[in-house]
Amino acid sequence: MKISLKEIILSNWKSPVLSEEENQFESLKKVKKQKLSQIESRLESLEILISNDKLEDANILMQYLVYDLVNFYQNLTGNREIPKDGDLSLFQIPESKSKAFEFLKNYQYTNMLEESKLNDVFDGCLLTYDFLIKESEKIFRSKFFTSLDQFKTIRKIRIVLLSSIFILALTSVMYYQYKYPVMKDQSIKLYPFLDKDHPQTSESVMVSLPVSKTGVGVWNEYTFTLPDSMAKFGGLRIDPLEQRGIRFALDDIQILDKNGKVLYSKKITVSQNLLPEDYQDFLKIDDIKTASKQVPGELVEMISIGRDPKILLVFPTLETAKTIKLKMKYIEAHKVKKK
Repeated sequence: MKISLKEIILSNWKSPVLSEEENQFESLKKVKKQKLSQIESRLESLEILISNDKLEDANILMQYLVYDLVNFYQNLTGNREIPKDGDLSLFQIPESKSKAFEFLKNYQYTNMLEESKLNDVFDGCLLTYDFLIKESEKIFRSKFFTSLDQFKTIRKIRIVLLSSIFILALTSVMYYQYKYPVMKDQSIKLYPFLDKDHPQTSESVMVSLPVSKTGVGVWNEYTFTLPDSMAKFGGLRIDPLEQRGIRFALDDIQILDKNGKVLYSKKITVSQNLLPEDYQDFLKIDDIKTASKQVPGELVEMISIGRDPKILLVFPTLETAKTIKLKMKYIEAHKVKKK
């Protein structure tokens, strides 16, 4: 059965009204599907009896199952059914790659089968059951095919197409958000530490300021006031943001005493080797990379590549620090344009 794109798009979205003949076909299919369900139930019961060594009961049920399988095929192909205890030699075994009904060649319904032979016949019944399902589907699609079948097939295709479109759209949105994230409200965190040999930090000596997404694309100066317990340090861990995929630039870092005197100042610019100037002052840079096409002398533009970006900067020990000022600009990575 071939279905055109026009049928998929333009055919009726409501179930069709069936003709009298089609209603008969649908009733016949329903009866046959119910019979297959009964056969499946007997197979399950037979398996339980065999596994529990109820061989006498299993042999009795097997006799009914064998005639069920034979007569289902007879009915499916328009042949006369063989009555229970009838001569099974009258049944013509169909040619099949699955070896359906092959077990009948050595099966005598009047004899009680021992466990090993019972298992062999049971395996043959399973193969035959699978064969009958496939043969039924072939006949349902040809001899008993109705406009309702056509409608159900088109509906399945529509569901698959709509699901695929939805998944593709959702995946595209998620990929776009991952590759080109939008700046979110978050915070800058600073952690002073003792010196190069003692870079350990603690939440108890952390200061932070909020960063608003409304400040994206413009220079902002952030001023951090340090408590007296943080007045002496020789290193600074800067957590510039908490989000992956955002481009940013640090224009100037200044550390001042209580009188406003600059104790330490640094601009992060591009050196001739395209690394940040005085790269040895950077003890560690995690989850951050420099943006491409950097020009020596310009401010370094960086991109957070993980969710825990940080820069550890070291300098001579300061003893009277009171204020830290950062001049920074956040730029959503996909909106950057080189000057």
